[in-house]
Amino acid sequence: MSNDDTQATIDREAPAATETPDDASSPLVDQESAALTRDLEEDVPDTGNLDLLLDVGLKITVELGRAELKFRDVLNLTQGSVVELQRQTSEPVDILVNGALLASGEVVVVDDHFAVRITKLLNRVERLKRVL
Repeated sequence: MSNDDTQATIDREAPAATETPDDASSPLVDQESAALTRDLEEDVPDTGNLDLLLDVGLKITVELGRAELKFRDVLNLTQGSVVELQRQTSEPVDILVNGALLASGEVVVVDDHFAVRITKLLNRVERLKRVL
C-alpha cells in the first residue's frame, strides 16, 4: 500500500484526533477502557472476553518513511551515509500497532525524547479488527 493510499484510508476512516490525558491513572483512562469494551461488545460480534486482552503489550512502530536501495548501495553504506526517504518532511508519519496501520501523526520532542502526536486515528472498531 502506498503512502498516499495509507493516508487516504486514515483520512476516510478516522474521526478528528482527540486529546488524551497525560496521567495514565486518570479517570478518563478508565472511562476510555470502559467505552472501548462497550463499543467492542456492541459493534464486533464474537469478541469473547476482551478484558483478558486489555493488559497485553503491543508493539508500536512509527514509520518516518521508506527507501529502496540496490544491494550494492547497501554494501557501500558507511557511517555518516545519508539515506533519503520517499516521504516529505511535511507529510505525517505512519503509526502501526503490531504491524497494522492504525493512525498517522507528527513527530515531536518531549523531554529530549522523540514522540509522536496522533493527528488521525481509525475508529475503535477498525483498530480492533486490524490488531486482532
